[in-house]
Amino acid sequence: MSGRDSCQQAVFGPVPSRRLGLSLGVDLLVPKTCTLDCVYCELGPTTHQTTQRGRFRFVQEVLAEVEECLAGLERPPQFLTLAGWGEPCLHQELGLVIERLQRLEAGRVAVLTNGTLTPDPQVRAELAQAQVVIPSLDAATPHAFRRVNRPAPGLDIAAIIEGLARLRQEMAGEMWLEILLVKGYNDSPEEIAALVEAVERIWPHKVQLGTVDRPPAVSGVEPVEASFLEEVAARMPVEAEVIPPPPRQGGGRVAGLDRLVLEMTRRRPCTLEDVAAMADLEPAQARRLVEELVRQGRLRREDYGEQTFYRGV
Repeated sequence: MSGRDSCQQAVFGPVPSRRLGLSLGVDLLVPKTCTLDCVYCELGPTTHQTTQRGRFRFVQEVLAEVEECLAGLERPPQFLTLAGWGEPCLHQELGLVIERLQRLEAGRVAVLTNGTLTPDPQVRAELAQAQVVIPSLDAATPHAFRRVNRPAPGLDIAAIIEGLARLRQEMAGEMWLEILLVKGYNDSPEEIAALVEAVERIWPHKVQLGTVDRPPAVSGVEPVEASFLEEVAARMPVEAEVIPPPPRQGGGRVAGLDRLVLEMTRRRPCTLEDVAAMADLEPAQARRLVEELVRQGRLRREDYGEQTFYRGV
């Protein structure tokens, strides 16, 4: 599979990230390519589940798009973040991309990964080049791993935890471990105890706890209470925090707002507040933009909990 297989943009944002401030997303994959098929995923079900690394997009095309986007920004992002339509470590030239992004000196380079390929020493060596690696670990037992993450055949949670522990030792940058808790899936006392033990083995710089807050891949999936997240954070052996709401700051774009909104909402459903923050708009302006895109059939409304989200068509 190659970059010519998809018309999706490789670069999206900058967007206000709950973890990274103002972040320019860089996507090396095509929809939706992942080692997991998580029940809570805001991107929807995994359509290409694999553990085989490949060249999904052409690196030179991706880097050219990054440079073009950076040249049009009023202010640089805080991070260039490898994320998007699945697991970035599946791209066999991840290390080259990280190296080239760092040469741009346009922000720290971060990688959002599910950590499933870290048992591979080559993947660890590539990830270790990034200034920040944010792996996810939603389960520490085989039972919960199968239930919440629905992994590709051959993935072993004990090996993944060991791979993350080795990566932490081998990298010079920071590791922020993300744990997402889902009611009835990975929130039992036994599962929380196993997660605490795994964190002690990995020893990341910090743990970031969250729960379902956007329309998930599987209907009926529900968040845990905020108070429960605080309780779990207090049990962690390293610094731990509950992921806060997205910061209200704009991306500095002055044109192409419809494309910005569509590219972002195709990757994750957004509220009106999200749109206003990412596009640096007043709430009334964001509403008018969203309503026009809905009228054109380019966005669709989705309700989850008590909120309305918009997803790019």
